[in-house]
Amino acid sequence: MSAHIADLIDGLEFFKDFSYPELKLLSGYFGQMQIDKDKVVFNEGDPGSYMLILIEGKISIHKTGESGRHLLSYEGKGRIIGEMALLDRERRSAMCVAESNCELLTINHEGLEKLSREHPLLAYRFMFSMARLLSKRLRRTSGVLAEFLLN
Repeated sequence: MSAHIADLIDGLEFFKDFSYPELKLLSGYFGQMQIDKDKVVFNEGDPGSYMLILIEGKISIHKTGESGRHLLSYEGKGRIIGEMALLDRERRSAMCVAESNCELLTINHEGLEKLSREHPLLAYRFMFSMARLLSKRLRRTSGVLAEFLLN
């Protein structure tokens, strides 16, 4: 099973700095999930302790405001979703809906802690990839906010 999961994540941007043997090792800490089209993956405000890697399919991200639910984005293959909950175990900040049948990989907080105990260097590199991802998203959000405030 770990070779199958390694094949699924090999070549994804998040895992670009990992060798194939490292991907096989990491794969042992992931679970797999299938979500049918039009099903809610998670709701805004749901408790969270795991992140998802979208392997196949399309997911929409929604945020609820005073005027109702608003579509923020569509996400496809390779997209990491719910990474903040993996780190801080806080409630979900948005709603995710499967726009097609989806195949996802999951890693939860306990799995990340186990990875840290059993393979600390690999866990460090995984967390460094998380930091890079969050930094990239924060820069994009800062740019959007600055553009909004300056116009």
